[in-house]
Amino acid sequence: MGETNCPTCGTQLSEGGKIAGRRDPGVQDVSICRGCAEILVLAQSAQGLTLRPTTASEYLALPEEAQSLLRVAYLLVRRQQRLLRVPRQLH
Repeated sequence: MGETNCPTCGTQLSEGGKIAGRRDPGVQDVSICRGCAEILVLAQSAQGLTLRPTTASEYLALPEEAQSLLRVAYLLVRRQQRLLRVPRQLH
């Protein structure tokens, strides 16, 4: 396995030998970063499988059900980000 950090925000995305929620991920598997909500695809590189942001055409080529699940996951990650932000104090 190559790089398992999100290429956008650097969040480590592998856990206990799993990446993208799978022990044996394959090229073109799609996942979402739990840190920044970037939609990522596993791609082959010289280092092995690595993560990269999906292109619009890759996203649109996904089955409608996969697109719907990714939209829900995106909203959940964004919601969690808002909850974790420290409220700014007004001066």
